Amino acid sequence: MSIPSLRALAAALVLSLRQQVRGWRLIVLGLLFLIPGALATMVSLTMPHRRTLEAQELAMAFIYVLMAHALAPLAALLCAAGVVRDDVEDQTLTYLLLRPVPRWALYAIKLLASMIITILLTAFFSVATLALIARLTGDSGNVPLTAQAIRVAAIFSVTQVAYCGLFGVLGLLMRRSLLVGVAYIIIFEGLLASFDTLARKLTVMYYFRVLVLRGLNPSQGKSWKIDLATAPSAAHCAWTLLIAGLVFAVIGAIIFASREFRMKTPEGE
Repeated sequence: MSIPSLRALAAALVLSLRQQVRGWRLIVLGLLFLIPGALATMVSLTMPHRRTLEAQELAMAFIYVLMAHALAPLAALLCAAGVVRDDVEDQTLTYLLLRPVPRWALYAIKLLASMIITILLTAFFSVATLALIARLTGDSGNVPLTAQAIRVAAIFSVTQVAYCGLFGVLGLLMRRSLLVGVAYIIIFEGLLASFDTLARKLTVMYYFRVLVLRGLNPSQGKSWKIDLATAPSAAHCAWTLLIAGLVFAVIGAIIFASREFRMKTPEGE
């Protein structure tokens, strides 16, 4: 297994980042991530007793539920599942394969670019929404706002590593990866993670919720039915998500390195 030069890796990373931020995908995701803040503002302004509204209620509804259950995994799905498919569709994969970068490293770089974009998106908008909620309610909750912002950004970041690794492999194995990915988000990360069974420990959402409970302690977190006395520690959850993302990345790199891709031609052949 050859080791590519740092200059070649850096060039591939810059190119992959440019591919991620161009086009409709980033615009759509940016608009979607504005929804929690917009909804929080509407709820706050229409409540009869606006000042009595707790910041934790809005944060739970629009950050730890809406953003975490739908927007964050959807962003990872859109960015990671297409790391190879986009180049096949744009007929640029052959050009990339001619660069002095091994296949496994090329996939790793493209997946890293998707992780960077999704981490920045979720971290920025989750912190921005948190700050907006604190301003709307005049209350930052039990934990100081700065500490909350750091913890929220960190929790979403490790979560996105796991999601991107998973959806990257899904994009290599499934032709309809977006449809399958949405079904996975709804069924496994939504329904399965909500039932108190051993199976939910196989979901990313379970570890996200434990991290939120241990780091932010929202009062509405009781609805998740997680016993912190028996739940894993915050460090264990973080390492589990990071290692899962790494394992999926290795699997994806192996698949990409050994697979032949059929390139589209202008005639559609």
